[in-house]
Amino acid sequence: MRVSYQHANVHGGNESTLLRFTTEGGTRACVLVDAGDGVDVESMLGDDEYLNAILLTHAHIDHYRTLARNVRHSAPIYTSPATAMILEQALPEAQKDNDLGNISVALDALEPIDEWTSILPTLEVRPIVTGHTPGAAGFIIRFRDENSDDDLLSAEQHLLITGDFTTRPCAGFPGLETSYPFDIDCVLLNVSSDDSYTAALNESLETVLERAFAGSRVVIATSSLTGVHYATILAHVVTALERELPISLVGQAAKLYNALEYDEPSVTPIEVFERSAEVLEAGGVTITGPESPTTGSSHRLLETIGDDPGALFLQLATGNGDSIPNTQCTTRSVRLCNHPTLETIDNVVRSLAPIEVVIKHARGETLNRFQRRFDRCFSWGTNDQDVHRLYEDGRWNAPGWIAEATARRIRRRHWEAVQEQSLEAATTLDVNQREPIDLEAEGVTLDALEATFVRTAADPYTSTDSDGVASDTETLPTETESLQEQSLEAELLARLDAIDAKLEYSEETVRARVLRGGEDNHFLHLLDPVELEPGEIIEITLKTNPRNE
Repeated sequence: MRVSYQHANVHGGNESTLLRFTTEGGTRACVLVDAGDGVDVESMLGDDEYLNAILLTHAHIDHYRTLARNVRHSAPIYTSPATAMILEQALPEAQKDNDLGNISVALDALEPIDEWTSILPTLEVRPIVTGHTPGAAGFIIRFRDENSDDDLLSAEQHLLITGDFTTRPCAGFPGLETSYPFDIDCVLLNVSSDDSYTAALNESLETVLERAFAGSRVVIATSSLTGVHYATILAHVVTALERELPISLVGQAAKLYNALEYDEPSVTPIEVFERSAEVLEAGGVTITGPESPTTGSSHRLLETIGDDPGALFLQLATGNGDSIPNTQCTTRSVRLCNHPTLETIDNVVRSLAPIEVVIKHARGETLNRFQRRFDRCFSWGTNDQDVHRLYEDGRWNAPGWIAEATARRIRRRHWEAVQEQSLEAATTLDVNQREPIDLEAEGVTLDALEATFVRTAADPYTSTDSDGVASDTETLPTETESLQEQSLEAELLARLDAIDAKLEYSEETVRARVLRGGEDNHFLHLLDPVELEPGEIIEITLKTNPRNE
């Protein structure tokens, strides 16, 4: 068996890869992993080559933008059952604002798999869980080298392919495992990283809870899958705090929430609404899309709360975020990208101990840095669309630019890394598994939220008997209970002061002369310099000076 890879869009997102597997008899299978921006598989295939399958890791548009255009030769699109379900909802919706080609071709080719599936008699693939977003999957491809002298089991080789991934779980979907019941010989690794994700997540949760518990109308604009993820986290945080918070999930996010069969008590999915008031509530949170407030439900809801100084509009952006129009409501933008830290990427490679790592989803100097990052395996980080041979003649190859002495040193380090691996692998390969949502594992710092938002004052009208058991007898408040009530009042006032401080009010005294006055219109000429934007609404305190000084 010969195995090679070719970057399919190195000048785009570089998340898409064409793999070729050639048997000793000359039979070749071509497998495309993801179909991001700029992928043209037809131009990559030789005259005697056919596309055998597309592996789709997850339903973010940067990984499926050219999916419909790259279905060739009746090739199936293999993906996890959850991602297939999401795509059936997402493709028609995404087509409204994007030119995705004939999406019916992609929908017809969708083939969800959850077991080993044959591409050739000696080549099989199956999906594995990878965190990052609901339904996301990686793939393990195993092949047998027909001419190997080893026994059947040891002659099997395994490639692990990730799209974007996390080792954190995501909305009940487990994260990427770092041990398997067989050796991982080669990893095609997406290296998009974000060391600030958990800090951004907790910052956004604190902002949302602070405003919602104070009685504000809160709107969160984000992508549909992020909306599903965020709604489940927020619902479980509220439960952990023993508080109540109505959460409305609207539009496409609501459709995906229902399709994935979530059922959180405090979350109400509303797929379609006619009036914005139907999905907005004082002291409630409404999660909508898209993340840009220039179109769709996000735009409608921002227009509705824009004149409310007490409301909050929060954008959870996967990139830098589009600008939010000037409004009287408070606006915030938080960059929230659910990717692993650099330390996590290092730990994954260290734990899997592959012979080869192919770096994906990076370009330029970032790709070059990762090429030099791992010293116990061969790292392929190439800024080209050439065909690179990974395996042939029963051996995983060293990149051609590595000297033979260096290759021997890396092989020795790899052997040492394999000896350090745990012999026990409790990994399940079930891509359908769902787990109870674990806030700590998801990255939520619950202790800090509890310190701020858990009710600390007892009900002043609840008494306790001599054994400390609460009773429902109505009695006058004791001195201790009165102090507790005062403490609660002080806490609420402090929170309101904090909210008021965040509204970014400013106060400045300037002089002005009345140029013209009438029943409805007055025109003032400011005598002192001041920075004001056209259309800005200000408050004026009038103090007249009869001497006109």
